[in-house]
Amino acid sequence: MASSDLGLRLRLVEVRYGAPGINLYRLASFDGATLPAFEPGAHLDLEVAPGLMRQYSLLWPQPASDCYEIAVQEAFDGRGGSRAWHRQSVAGDIYQSSIPRNHFPLGATNETTRYLFAGGIGITPIVSMYRKLVADGQPVQLHYWTRSPEATLFHAELAAIADGSVRIHHTSGPAPRLADVLADTPMEAPLYCCGPTRMIDAFDELTERRSIDLVHRERFAVAPADTGPAGSFTVRLARSGRTLDVGAQETVLSACLAAGIDLSYSCEEGVCGACEVRVLSGRVDHRDQVIAPAARASSNTMMACCSRGLTTLELDL
Repeated sequence: MASSDLGLRLRLVEVRYGAPGINLYRLASFDGATLPAFEPGAHLDLEVAPGLMRQYSLLWPQPASDCYEIAVQEAFDGRGGSRAWHRQSVAGDIYQSSIPRNHFPLGATNETTRYLFAGGIGITPIVSMYRKLVADGQPVQLHYWTRSPEATLFHAELAAIADGSVRIHHTSGPAPRLADVLADTPMEAPLYCCGPTRMIDAFDELTERRSIDLVHRERFAVAPADTGPAGSFTVRLARSGRTLDVGAQETVLSACLAAGIDLSYSCEEGVCGACEVRVLSGRVDHRDQVIAPAARASSNTMMACCSRGLTTLELDL
């Protein structure tokens, strides 16, 4: 990630148990200054260790004007970020962070019931959305799939809600599938989903006939993709007036950086959305996890770290 994008300096001030393998981390501004506000669905790009950038959903509401809170599940088959939190972090550690970024927003307030779906640690942005909608007096239904009551993050909070707006499904026993729940969900309802790869893949397939304006999801892991061949292509940069050739082993991001073009980036895997750029013309081979498959044909942006050109691309750079 470009160093200029890491504009916040945060101190770890508290670590709390959330559920088996999941801890809650409270981070405060280094100098006590007010931190930028955010809406549910926002995340931070955090430098967990030198050169190790990871993205974490922010819990809403903000615990204090100078604090943020995240939940981290230890992934034993992961890439090291979660292990660094669980095995190495201690109160007092200092982290560099981006300002909050949101590619999973709730959108405008309306009276239509929002349907929220979460699996495992994917509850982090979803519970934030639920809290916000309840605080605003908006109708909402939350479905949350977890292994058992003991493994359920925010179990005490959610289990105490008695008005029927929260359904917790424990997969260790009989439980409805996502397909069963979606079959009874009105076609005009706004949908929001966050969970493991298999859940998001199923959600994408089950909602492909719904309006793309009503379907929203966020992955918290990189999904295997059918990337196809990676041929070379050309990009024209409209603002700088330059033309760059992007080789088969390059990305738009790497080609721009090599040419001295400043471009924000973070995960370099098509998950965080930091490197999103506007496409003025040309056909894009979308390989990211940010833009939903159903929305790709109409999208006028691309993620420079992974998506490619099927034709010459003109970019707003």
